[in-house]
Amino acid sequence: MSSEKEKMLKEIMDKRGYILDFHRILVEEDPQFLRAYEDLISSAYTNERTLGKKVKEFIFIAALTALRADKSHIGAHMKLALENGASKKEILEVLECIYPPCGALSFMKGLEAFKATALHDK
Repeated sequence: MSSEKEKMLKEIMDKRGYILDFHRILVEEDPQFLRAYEDLISSAYTNERTLGKKVKEFIFIAALTALRADKSHIGAHMKLALENGASKKEILEVLECIYPPCGALSFMKGLEAFKATALHDK
């Protein structure tokens, strides 16, 4: 792996605290796309702007739950919310808010992530 690609992965790790498999694939196969993707994510999500990190994590939890994302993906954002000052009750309330517009299947997917993540947080 070139030093430029290693630098890109280090930037992602420093900004997010993790690297996903798709980052590793894209850095090897299409680093130009990965750079554009990361610029968008920085602008919309990771850069500090008006909304704080906790609020942004609530939004991600709600959106990912509504989309019935994998519970590990939802759980990763729950963990980040907790690290940024959220309480378990706040996360549960976020899940409860998505129930009326998104239904029971989405809500249950979120509760699976909640059980695996927030209930095991010390």
